[in-house]
Order: sequence, then structure tokens, then C-alpha cells
Amino acid sequence: MKFLRHHLPSFLLWLVVFYFLSERSIFRYQHMGAGVDIGLFENLFYNIIHHAIAVTSLGVDGKIHHYFADHINWYVYPLSLLYYIFPLVESLLIFQAFVLSVPILILPFFKGESRYQWIYPLLYALFLPIYWIQIFDFHPEVIWIPLFFLFYYFWKQKSKYWVLFFVLSLLVKEECALVWIVFALIHWRSNQKQSLKIGILSLVYFMIAIILLIGIQNSTTNNPMPAHWERYQNPILALENLHLFPYLFLFLNIPFLFLQFKNKLILCLLPYILYSITSSFEVNKTPFTHHSFIAIPIIMIGFMESVEKIHSKNKSLFAYLSLTVSIFLFLFFGPLTKSYSYRKEFMNPDHSGTDYKTLRGLLVDKTIVSNIPQYLSNRTTVTLFLPNQKPTADYVVFYYFPADPQILPIPSGYEWKETISERIQIFKRKEN
Repeated sequence: MKFLRHHLPSFLLWLVVFYFLSERSIFRYQHMGAGVDIGLFENLFYNIIHHAIAVTSLGVDGKIHHYFADHINWYVYPLSLLYYIFPLVESLLIFQAFVLSVPILILPFFKGESRYQWIYPLLYALFLPIYWIQIFDFHPEVIWIPLFFLFYYFWKQKSKYWVLFFVLSLLVKEECALVWIVFALIHWRSNQKQSLKIGILSLVYFMIAIILLIGIQNSTTNNPMPAHWERYQNPILALENLHLFPYLFLFLNIPFLFLQFKNKLILCLLPYILYSITSSFEVNKTPFTHHSFIAIPIIMIGFMESVEKIHSKNKSLFAYLSLTVSIFLFLFFGPLTKSYSYRKEFMNPDHSGTDYKTLRGLLVDKTIVSNIPQYLSNRTTVTLFLPNQKPTADYVVFYYFPADPQILPIPSGYEWKETISERIQIFKRKEN
């Protein structure tokens, strides 16, 4: 009974957050507001299942390529089994909602005190980045978040299970190795033996990951540089976009009153800060993307440990103050407000919810070029329509958004085939 009383508040909170994340992301997807990356991963899973190879025609340069030319994430293989059993985008979004919300259930295990029972789980539930990650798109690297929480729990308990979760988290994405290298350095004095193992294994894995990225990228595009490295080749443009970084920094840290900076664990985010600042791409500097996934558990744990080191009389004061700030940010900048979305028109329910069903069943097994490939990704080949590229697919499918009713001229080499529901234009390639 004591166990039930301790975990009941967090369990009820988890149910609410899990449902909300699932419902909002599915609503956005079904109302034509999904990001392109969700199509990339569905197309990837489709090809793994049907062709036994991890390739996708979305991302990088718009050509079919091995996913490991983009990122090294080994979880795409087990996740393809989920898509095999439930071949729906909604199943991927529900899975991601579960992964993002499950730390609410993990936090009460850290300690038996009331703060871990409901205050810290509620603080996590109010943390805006988990909503930005979930509602806008799908990314399997969010598995890092619960894995790091579990690693740190067993690390503090001095249980050997930390090894399991360390290895599992290392396989999430190549940049995770950089976090573990810094983690090994900051724990060198207190735990040399284990830190040495973590540091060496992480460094070796990072080097292998870079070799894989370069090798696979070079074999498909004859470009020796790994994908996305072009973001770091223009320092002038990176400086021009530097004004976006303070928004990322503040949205991540204000809810926790910057107390996490009193904990040395925050140093693990130095690689994340460096590649965010030096990137010339806006997506690495804005808080409205999935790139903040790596910071979430580290900031949360750093805050909790900092509060626990404060004098006992002030612990509750700082916990409640942080909770007040988090509630304010959630109410005025969170998913309940339109300002939450930088593409406001996509959050408005202007669409009947039937267009996505029509698109999902269009032109089965045909190659397609489209401005909304994420709704046609349940096939072998689908590519993003780019005005400066000449399409070569069997069909061009163009979707008209009410907020951007531009008229697409008939692409060269194609002829008009049909119009569906006044918003879906289909062009067929001319036969020679």
C-alpha cells in the first residue's frame, strides 16, 4: 500500500500527459500539420520491412540513401517491428508519446520523499520541450531521455544495471557519445575505474560512428563529408543566426531557475551548446525542434540534485518557485496557446481530417514527388517537391493549404490527371 500511495500521483499525471501528447500529435498529423521527418521515418521503416534495407528517399539531398548516411541510430531496426505490427503513423506517435512521458513514472524511484512523488514529475510534465518534440514531428532519438534517467538512477544506486542503460543510450545517436565522454571526465576523480570505461568506449564508438557516416555517405553521393556537416562550414552565417540561441537557452533553463548550473552534470551539455552555437542552421538554435532532446534529462537531474543540496528549510521554497514559473510558461507559451506553434495555420482545425486518408491511399506502389511527402511515405520511393529540381517520379502530387493557396504550374514532362477535394492536384508523367 505504501508503494501504491507513493507512485499513484505520478501514475495519474503520466496518464494525463501520455494521452495529451498522443492526442495532440495525432490531431496535428490528421489535420495536415505533420513535419517531413515523420515521413522520412515511415518511409525508412517501410523499406526495412519490405526490402530488408534501411534506406529512405527523404532527407539529406532528396535522393534515396541509407539512413546511416544521415545519423547512426540503431533503434530504427527494432522500431520497424512496431511499424510492421501497426503500419500506421499514429502508432509511431503513440510510441513517442509513451517514451517522452515515461520519465514521470521513473522520477519517484529516485527517492522516497514527496518532492520526487509529485513535484519533480509535475515539473517534468510542464517542461515545454517535450511538447515541442512530440506535437511537431517524430524522432526515435527521444529514447535517450528515459534511458539516461534510468542510467543515472542505477549509477547512483551503484547497481551494475547502469552498464546496460549506458550501452543502450550510446546507441541512440552518434552525438550521445560526446555527452558520455564529458560525463567520464567530470566523474574521473570520484570514480576513475568506471569513468575510464565509459570514456574509452564512448570515444571508440564515436570514431566508429563518424567512419560509418563518412563511408556510407561517400558510397552514395561521392561526398566525403558526413551529412549535416555543411551546417558548420559557414561561421559567418552561424553568427548571423546567433540571436536565436538565447531563446533556446532561456526556454530550457528558466523553468528550473538556473539552479542546474550548480551541478557539474550540466557540463555534459558543452558539446550540445557548442554545436548549437556554431551551426548555421536555424533548427539547431531554436527551442521549437527535437534537437533539445539530449538536454532534457541532464537539466532535470541537475536541478533535482541542486535542490537536494540546499538547506532543508529552503528546498520546498525553490521547488515550489520552480513549479510556479513552469506553470506560468506552460499556460502562456505551452500547447494550450496558439503562440506555441511557429506555424500557427497548421494548428487550426481548418481541415476536415479526411484529406490525409485520401493521400494515404493514393497511387499505391507508384513513385511520387510531393510538397507533403510525409502523407505519401507508405511506399518505396517518395521525394520532396523542390522548385529548382526537375521531378522524375511517376506522379507529382501537390497539396494546397488554405493559408498558402499558390497555384502550381504543370511540371515539365507531366500532364494534369485529376483534382481531388479541391486541394489535391495530381500530375502524371507523360509517356515517351
